[in-house]
Amino acid sequence: MSHRSRLTLTALTLVAAGAFAPQAKASGFQLREQSPLSQGNAFAGISAGGGDISALFFNPAVMTQYDGWQFSMGGTYVGLSAKFENASATRTPTLLGLGFQSAPNTGANLNTISGPASHGNAAISAVLPEFNIMYSVNKDLKIGLSLNVPYGLTTEYDANWIGRYHALKSDLKTIDISPSIAYRVSNSVTIGAAFIARKADAELTNAVDYGTALALKVGAGLAAAGLSTVSPGPGQNSPVANVAMGLPNATFGTPGYAIPGAWDGKAGLKGDGWGYGWKAGIIFEPSKDLRIGLAYQAAMDMTLKGNASFEYPASMPATDYAALTGAGLKNGKGQADLNLPSTLSLGFDWKVSPTFALQGEVARTTWSSFKTLVVKFTDNTPPQTTESITDENWNDTTFVSLGGTWKLNQAWTFRAGVAFDKSAVDDAHRTPRIPDNDRKWVSFGASYAVSKQTTLDFGYSRLIITDGKVQLTSGTTSADPNLTRGNLNGTIKAEINILGAALRYSF
Repeated sequence: MSHRSRLTLTALTLVAAGAFAPQAKASGFQLREQSPLSQGNAFAGISAGGGDISALFFNPAVMTQYDGWQFSMGGTYVGLSAKFENASATRTPTLLGLGFQSAPNTGANLNTISGPASHGNAAISAVLPEFNIMYSVNKDLKIGLSLNVPYGLTTEYDANWIGRYHALKSDLKTIDISPSIAYRVSNSVTIGAAFIARKADAELTNAVDYGTALALKVGAGLAAAGLSTVSPGPGQNSPVANVAMGLPNATFGTPGYAIPGAWDGKAGLKGDGWGYGWKAGIIFEPSKDLRIGLAYQAAMDMTLKGNASFEYPASMPATDYAALTGAGLKNGKGQADLNLPSTLSLGFDWKVSPTFALQGEVARTTWSSFKTLVVKFTDNTPPQTTESITDENWNDTTFVSLGGTWKLNQAWTFRAGVAFDKSAVDDAHRTPRIPDNDRKWVSFGASYAVSKQTTLDFGYSRLIITDGKVQLTSGTTSADPNLTRGNLNGTIKAEINILGAALRYSF
């Protein structure tokens, strides 16, 4: 597989995997923040109906709990902070077939990757919109439409940071358009279903160690020419290998020669795609005081297509540039098939007294289905398609929450809740683009009824996140996409504050 294929695989992996979520608000790279009202009790009982029609994002069957026209519109501010601390990064030239650990003539340590060992907040805060509308065809049949942002983020690292070969910018925007229907089968049972059309747009960049890419070619050229790749002496030339590989005939340590870390550039990708899926649910009410909801969102397959671009340092010699572009590191098109997981959720809402209700929720997401990512990359000239597979090895996750709702009077209702959300990523697979880790929720909220038709909802959550370890290992073979990225170790310290507000109107 060409080096360009590995670079493009890396970029498309970010698009398809959501290796774009800096610190997603649910496991993996999901966004649970789809209801400011239910934000107040940590989304406890949302599958059984969260108190307004925004719950139809989780279970379309909840619509039979309401009559007439129902309208809900709001936004959730997600304040993110993700800081990388105590970082170290190294490369291992001996694995590249070069045999030396310092640059002859200059004595520079080629094992060490330069850059600040700490990075300030790389996460960009954002507002997630949500819109829901429902119409009662009759007392048993309801239809609705919702617009939501199920995945998304923006993170950006400084161009010279120590982990630049693993991540610079990650920008993802998605939107779901979901028409839904619900029908009351009996006094105690309701079923519902929804169709999902999802649009995703992404831009991702990372720095590229073109010096190491050239060194790979030189090492191969030296071996092919029968020349030593072990501890070349100062000033040694390798004219046969250089000419054979299309590189300048220069001494080690001079600008024209292939030295890891000598030529930093950048690779980027802009891609988009549509995906289609469905979700369904059932509501069971064994009594007037207890409601139980079961919902399922099916796995979704998406194909993301994009354009990859490569930027080179202006001072790079023309012969080096020609060698890299000739090896395939040039602009082209690519696509990746993404298999998004399914989610099964179960919730209850128990009216303990006329003024107090208790809610609970458990959700299981099958992130273990995200084992590998297959990427196809096609050159523009000449047309040529390569295929590569990279391992992800994510884990299934469980979200559990418990909350309560207290109705003070006709105007005011208060909520509180706690939750635990398991991470889909372990230490061996965590990256700067996915600093996902276990998190605990503490939530509060309130609703104020302005009139019989109009209500304002507010919700706040503080997410306490376990420090995430990054332990990335450099590739050891030409088939490994991390070969030119090096080893990266460090700690990600993250925190999240979430504040949502919404307007409800019925008529």
